[in-house]
Amino acid sequence: MKICPDIIKKEMRRQNWLNEIRAPSRCYNEAVDRSMEFWRDYELVNRDLCPDDPVYSIINAGTALSTTADNLTFQAAAAGQGRILELIIGGEATASTVNRLQIGRAGTSITSNTPITAQPFNSRSPNAAGTYGKAGTQTITNTLLSLGFNAWGGFIRWVAGPGEELYYVNSEVISMRSASGTSTVSSTGIFEEL
Repeated sequence: MKICPDIIKKEMRRQNWLNEIRAPSRCYNEAVDRSMEFWRDYELVNRDLCPDDPVYSIINAGTALSTTADNLTFQAAAAGQGRILELIIGGEATASTVNRLQIGRAGTSITSNTPITAQPFNSRSPNAAGTYGKAGTQTITNTLLSLGFNAWGGFIRWVAGPGEELYYVNSEVISMRSASGTSTVSSTGIFEEL
């Protein structure tokens, strides 16, 4: 009997999502550690069963949020497809400060992007085909997620439930930026190119 690797990967994501719901991470460092442990195992499935679907991360550490420029930007290659699997945002404010992030679609071109090199979780994976970065100023047209948190030590670990991954295809852009608040944060986006 042959088992489809996509079914294995979907079940792994579902189990990871349920584990986080049942016993949430207590701090940003624990969230990052749990995430890296999960994606290491997930990437084993990718490497052994479907090497054309590598997992990558982009990081923007210690930067102030902006209501006009992205904290993270994801853009698919012209004839490509990707999906965001996880976002981790940790606050670094020195006092209680509430922020609200919006993650949404932003057309098919990036304005004023500062590139971030996507890092593959498996060193044998190819370079990412899409464009990734920060500081893009394109207009967000459709908000997909709104995430609020206190940046005074607070953090968010958004893990896509099965079927809730954020897809971007054929040059589409997904932007993450502040809808309110400009605290300093560190952000990690984990995604897969298909």
